[in-house]
Amino acid sequence: MNRAVARPDDQSTVPGRKVVAYCLAILSVATAVIHFAVAGSHFQQYWAFGVFMLVVAWLQVLWAVALVFRPAQWLIGSGALLNAGVIGVYVVTRTVGDVIGPAPNSPEAVGFGDALCTALEVVVVIGCVWLLLGARDWRVSRVQLSAVPVVTGTTTAVLLSVALVAGGPEMVMTAAARTTSPHRMVMVHARQMRVHMAMPTTAALRIATTSPAGDVSVPDPNMQMAPGMRMASSAMCDAAPTRAQQAAAVRLVNASWNGARRFRSLAVAEAAGYVPITPPGLPVVHYLNYHYYIATAMGGPVLNTAKPQSLVYANTPHGAVLAAAMYISPPGHETSQPGGCLTQWHVHTNLCQTAFGRVVGLVTAVTPKCPPGSSNHVTQPMMHVWFVPIPGGPTAIDASDTQIVRAAERVGGFGNGPA
Repeated sequence: MNRAVARPDDQSTVPGRKVVAYCLAILSVATAVIHFAVAGSHFQQYWAFGVFMLVVAWLQVLWAVALVFRPAQWLIGSGALLNAGVIGVYVVTRTVGDVIGPAPNSPEAVGFGDALCTALEVVVVIGCVWLLLGARDWRVSRVQLSAVPVVTGTTTAVLLSVALVAGGPEMVMTAAARTTSPHRMVMVHARQMRVHMAMPTTAALRIATTSPAGDVSVPDPNMQMAPGMRMASSAMCDAAPTRAQQAAAVRLVNASWNGARRFRSLAVAEAAGYVPITPPGLPVVHYLNYHYYIATAMGGPVLNTAKPQSLVYANTPHGAVLAAAMYISPPGHETSQPGGCLTQWHVHTNLCQTAFGRVVGLVTAVTPKCPPGSSNHVTQPMMHVWFVPIPGGPTAIDASDTQIVRAAERVGGFGNGPA
């Protein structure tokens, strides 16, 4: 009886396709980790975003496991299609913007983590195509079966660690500046990469106001601020507000609303001298009145509720909605806190501003230098008084763009076009 005689190299070599498949599985698991990491914050933005991230993550994990045990042609092809589809969604959201959700048509920022995830997905697609079209009898040594995946896994783990540490739960560096023309930079707010701030840990407190923002409340001890923001004072504000401070906070909110409610009309605000200092068309746009700011710098009151130095508008499907008044303290002015820890001041440390205060970019790990004609410096202290029901109430320190837009939609429009 004739018996098949094994070639000498059969025992010392393995199909090269198996090595490639192992490496692609490692990369797929890494992309799944990133999608799992951002799923929670995407649920906060819009439920469909979170569901999408979870579904993609699980498919990438299951595909990786199946590829290791049974690298069938149909499975390789499905991996190429899956990752190509995810790449397509990424390109659309970073160029055209989200097609659904609370802030459609607003391009998202590009950060290290999300860019890394997409780059790995591109490699997976290329690898799958190569496996489908490449020679099937390519063989490598058994040493390579272990060595190449180990090197791939180690390199991927290092890059993934950098993304998770530097990018945080959102995987996007604070914010990003994107050039739309030689003279215009678009700034996108940091959505949820945040650091903890000190807040009073007293019992719940709610005091009614006349503002559409609702009741003044003691800030949540776990309230957070976006990177690039910090409190104006380095002293921890952890004292429970006294009755006098509570009453003062309510007076400030009510007076701010009464003084600024006429600016619900964007036309009235512009006629009064307010001009945008962040790019128009973004979900949230800040306006500044140079006349009011100069009047404050010349000795006028900082908390001038009839003439706040800045206004914040949220772009909603029914037009721009007045979201907040923002008081800015010029150099040399005292930042009084009439409401104690209920009325705190903050500063920004990462804004790229022109000589006239226009924000044209952000300093981030990805873009450490400001665009020509602008510079980065710590801003003057600022304080928001909100007119839309964001989490934390009318004296909350900060909120994400998504939260502001959602709150503005609840208040309703005032016949404005987009800010």
